[in-house]
Parts: sequence; C-alpha cells; structure tokens
Amino acid sequence: MDHKKRAFFLIASISLLLIAIVACATQPVASERAQTETMAAQPETAVQQEAKPISPYALEVKPLGPAECGRCHSSVYNQIKNEGGKHQIECIQCHVKYHAYNPKKQNWEEIMPKCQICHGLIHGDKFADCMSCHSNPHAPKTQMIMAPEMAKVCADCHGKVAQEVQKNPSKHAKVNCSTCHHQKHGYIPSCMECHTPHTPNQAVKECLACHPVHSPLNIAYAQTTANSVCGACHSAVYLKLEESSGKHRMVACAQCHSKHKYIPGCEECHGKPHGEGLLKKFPKCSQCHVDVHDLPAIAAKK
Repeated sequence: MDHKKRAFFLIASISLLLIAIVACATQPVASERAQTETMAAQPETAVQQEAKPISPYALEVKPLGPAECGRCHSSVYNQIKNEGGKHQIECIQCHVKYHAYNPKKQNWEEIMPKCQICHGLIHGDKFADCMSCHSNPHAPKTQMIMAPEMAKVCADCHGKVAQEVQKNPSKHAKVNCSTCHHQKHGYIPSCMECHTPHTPNQAVKECLACHPVHSPLNIAYAQTTANSVCGACHSAVYLKLEESSGKHRMVACAQCHSKHKYIPGCEECHGKPHGEGLLKKFPKCSQCHVDVHDLPAIAAKK
C-alpha cells in the first residue's frame, strides 16, 4: 500500500470516530427532550396536583348551613336541635342579616328577624308582643314565660279548655291560667300546691279521679272510692257511719251516691222489703229508719 492510500484510510477512520463520538454525546439530550414532551402530554397525577398551591378563591362558595353556624353558636344549635320544634329550619331563613351588628349604631333591632315575617299576628291585635311569652325563639314552646297577660290568648290554642272552664263555674274560673301554670308553658301543677289533700299522702291521680281539673265541681268517682276521701268534706256523716253498727257501714259511699250530691231512694237497693199494709201506713222508709247513716230503726233502739 502506498502512502496516499494509507493517508486516506487514516483520515476516513478518524472521521468515523468523530461521528460516533458526536452521536453518543447528543443521544441523552434527545432522549431527555422526548421524555419531557411525553410527560407534558400526559395528565397530572394527584400528587402533582396537590403539590401546586390552590387559591383560596378557587372554590365555589355555598350558603351557610346550620352545621356551619353551629360551629361558633353551638349552644344555640343544640337548643334548636333539642327544643326548636318547627323552628328547626335553615338559620339564614330567619337571619337574613348576620354578623352585621355595630355597637356604634346599636342596630340590634334592625338586624334581628321579626316573628311577624313568618307568623303574622297569630293572636291578632290583642297580643302583638310575641317575645313577652315566647322569650326564646330558639325554643319557642318549651321556654315560654307564663305572664298574667298571657291569659288573654290561651284560648286561641286551648279553646276546648277555655269553654270547659266557662261552662263550669268554680274558683278555678276566677283565676288566670298563669296562676296554676305559672312556671312555663306546659307546666302541670300538683293539686296540693293550692289545696289540702282529703287524706294524708293522697296522690294527685286520686284527686283527678274525682275532680276534672277545669271543671272541678263536676265530681265523678268510682264505686271503689274510699269513704275516707268523701269524709274529708263530709266529716260528720263519715264519723256517724264509721261508728254505726248497721250494714250500711260496710258499703262504700260511692255505691249509693253514684254522682256527687245524688240522693238515692231506698228502693233502688232494697226494693219493697215490707208488706203492703205496713208500706201504706209508713210510705216513707225514713219514718222508721230515721238516719240511713246510723241504722237500725228507732223502734229497735228502744
């Protein structure tokens, strides 16, 4: 091989070597560029999305619900939950304006909701001051103040009771409803708060067995009512019957007097125990049996 051929071969080998070196150097750059383009084309993963800061104004705002209000106003929330009744509604339904109180303006009356917006004048013009009775709108029925003025409107809801009181005159009809139901709306007093019981340790249910609360003089009782209960008012008769040796002592007062103040005829129990001749001469049993609470007859006592 001559010198020219050797020189050509050497130059060609060096050129090929340089091309290979350049190709190897540029290959990682091209690969990295292709990988970057591929990742850009793919959607972001959850981790990538969380890594990006979220604007506080990017979320859609929804109106406040009771749960959100309750986080700060927990006592009010729990009161409505337990005692709110029909007021268990969205807070903003009543509180159209909130967090708007200004101590300088003293605008409390302006921002607080008015009962009349939903309820109107439910008791009419005769009683328009709702808060004087319904003192707590978050517990409108369980926390009612029984003021004497309230007697003007009790009949609006308790019409049957009002009619019963009016049709049955008694001392109960001469007092306001708040005299008995004085603590709060729905409070049922014990009879013993005003009245002395007929017998020691008498239970209220025993009072109610005879005396309807709103018409207490319409006395009705079971035939098993103890004579001692009657004796609380009719003491003279009760003692006479207790000391008697007659069979009437063994009979309950209510068995003869099925209604209060009812005086039965002897024939209702005894029929006609004597012959026609004796009954013609003595048509009234009391002519011989002078006192039905202290038998036997006068003739037998002599």
